[in-house]
Formats: sequence, C-alpha cells, structure tokens
Amino acid sequence: MSNGNLNCSATNCGHNNSGLCYAGGINVGGHNANTTSSTYCSSFVDQDSTSFTNCANCSCTKPEQIKCDAVNCTYNEDKNCVADSVQINAHNTSCETFVSR
Repeated sequence: MSNGNLNCSATNCGHNNSGLCYAGGINVGGHNANTTSSTYCSSFVDQDSTSFTNCANCSCTKPEQIKCDAVNCTYNEDKNCVADSVQINAHNTSCETFVSR
C-alpha cells in the first residue's frame, strides 16, 4: 500500500484525530480470519484509558506502516498491507478492507 489512504472511524482510539491515524504504525490482527468481523486493529488504544493526546502536528501513519496478520486477506503480501486504501471500523476496530482469498 504505497500510495493509499488509512481512514479510521474508531473515534474512541487515542491515535485517532479527525479520522486519521497518528500511531507510529498499525497492525491488523486476525491470523485465521475469513471475514471482516474476525479482523481487528491491534494498535487500538482506548482514549479513556490512556494519557495520549491527539496531535494535529504529529505525523500520520503512513500506508507502508500497516502490518497485517490476516494471512487469508487478498491484500496481505508477506504480512504487509498492499490495499489502495484501508478503513478501520468504528464499533469493533475491524478492518473493513479485508477481502478473503
């Protein structure tokens, strides 16, 4: 995913600022996932239980910083995401971009 976009609807995540991820990198979990609901952003940090502050001047997570353990996903190449864009769900932090092979 060299020229893509990372959009995050999990507004309760400490790394989320206006729908953009400010984590140093993210990891999509769900090694044996065959459906979107079996994936999750393992970098999620509950905003209410952290001392992180959202920072408008911080560096957004770059697409090449998305690691993926969902080996059954079409966009997984050697545990790296190669999708053109990635969307993280608001309710359960699942990866809405997941497509089973």
